[in-house]
Amino acid sequence: MLGAEFEIVKEALAAIEAGASADSQESEILTFKEDPAVHLKVLSPDTYLIRSLIDKAICFSNADNGVAHIVLGVSDKATGPAAFTGTERSCDWLVEKIYNNTQPSIQVEAFEIEWASTRLIILRVPKGMTLYHSSKGQASKRVGKNCVPLTEDERSRIAFSRAHPDLTAAKSRRGLEDLDPNALERAKTLLGVRKKALGDTSPIPETPLELCDELGLLTTDNSLTVAAEILFMQPRYNRPTVLHFLRNVPRGAPQITGISAPLITALEQVRSLISANISQEVARVRLPNGREIAIPAFPADAVDETISNAFAHRDWGAASAIEIDQSPIELVVWSPGGLPAGVSRDELLSTQSIPRNPVLMGALRRLGLAEESSRGLERMWVSMLSSGRPAPKLVAGLFVRAALSSGRVDTHFIEALAQLRAIFREDIFNSVYGLLVTRHLADNPILTATTAARLMQVSESEAQEILSWYTSEGFLEQLRDAPEWVLSAEARAAFGKQDTTATPALTIEEWILTQLREGKSLNAREVADELGVERESVSVLLRHLRDTGEARIAPNSPKRGPSVRWISAYARYWGAINNF
Repeated sequence: MLGAEFEIVKEALAAIEAGASADSQESEILTFKEDPAVHLKVLSPDTYLIRSLIDKAICFSNADNGVAHIVLGVSDKATGPAAFTGTERSCDWLVEKIYNNTQPSIQVEAFEIEWASTRLIILRVPKGMTLYHSSKGQASKRVGKNCVPLTEDERSRIAFSRAHPDLTAAKSRRGLEDLDPNALERAKTLLGVRKKALGDTSPIPETPLELCDELGLLTTDNSLTVAAEILFMQPRYNRPTVLHFLRNVPRGAPQITGISAPLITALEQVRSLISANISQEVARVRLPNGREIAIPAFPADAVDETISNAFAHRDWGAASAIEIDQSPIELVVWSPGGLPAGVSRDELLSTQSIPRNPVLMGALRRLGLAEESSRGLERMWVSMLSSGRPAPKLVAGLFVRAALSSGRVDTHFIEALAQLRAIFREDIFNSVYGLLVTRHLADNPILTATTAARLMQVSESEAQEILSWYTSEGFLEQLRDAPEWVLSAEARAAFGKQDTTATPALTIEEWILTQLREGKSLNAREVADELGVERESVSVLLRHLRDTGEARIAPNSPKRGPSVRWISAYARYWGAINNF
């Protein structure tokens, strides 16, 4: 109860004693309550009081105003010394009632004081850490002097934001004098370029405070945020922001470069460092129109987005540096912290993520250094796939590991893409979904809805709608009524496939039946690898064929698990089974 917190309470009590009303002294963090037991004007003074205190504690806890106080024993009707009507309640009793009747339990602190020769109780309500409500589910928050009921959207927002607090929105302990002049000038240049691109004719801020204000880097009292510190200040103790490991051969001894600089400077330094050590041509492709294009070891868009995401989405509460491991065959970026809230590795392309660092992310977007939503990830996928490489690989744990492979460039795929763009709508093959579908069918004869859903990270029904649309555009053909698709004759021609005059005749089920009737034994994993489909889908089909009397488990085969082998139910002689 000592210090600035209680000073606010003392000033209000002094003003009331001098003639002000209690109501006039209430605020977002202070309220007054008379004990109904003093006048016995209600039938159940205990119930009435506790219900009121619970509501006020919840109201303060759900607001974002910090520590608040409830003063019990003051009338909001009277003024001067007469306003102090006092209370004989037990501090422990009040604390217990509030604790037991709020969810999660709110642990208030209670202190008794004497003011104007009257005993009062001060209830200190701590800063809220989650969403609070009564045992009946009622919840409100303090807005000005009032408690306003929360809507469902507000409840969700409070619960989410408190479960995933933005560390970059907090007030920095450093001041304007710590801002790096070079970083500020670079930000002004970037902001000018961004404004010009958007047709914004407003002037560039002149002072550091004005610049931080325009970038959303100030608190409500115009103090610098941690995001401003990250962007524009030298890290404390010259702690490295980035560690770059350069290897001349895969897993060879690295040359290590540490970068300790404000984010806006470090980002440019690491991009230059990577670019200086990337081979700008690992393959050359001649397109059908005669134009030749050079394929770099790593596409610039993929590198740019991978690095930007590492800076924007890392956990800035962690002391670890971003680590970049660069070799001739792979570029791997380790970013401290897991994936942002609400994002799983299997839904990177389809989830509307909420950034871990909204304030920092907002500034980076205004400067043109970060993309909205998941567009940045899409650019990574598109640039890698369209340059004849596999999609980026992401692994998430305490760090997010993003890996770009230089590998062997599939020049035939790049040539085929150029022809597909000329034959069909070009934007199909500039999109991440179109490229994922094209890449799969370049390597496999059939694409099922299940596999497409996994590749595009959407539901099967959404995948079927997308594939049906590609069919209407002439790019794909559906195998009769099965949820299976193949390249159309024109698309197959672009890949130089031989059967360009007719759609492949067999569905997956028919292909399996053909193999079984030819006396072969099948394993679900082998079929999945052969056709490029999901193993689970093959297992379902094999069990279906067993139920319809077309297939059975082979003798001496395990009855369960990935090693099960299947044969035709009509095979007369087990010993004649091929490939078993």
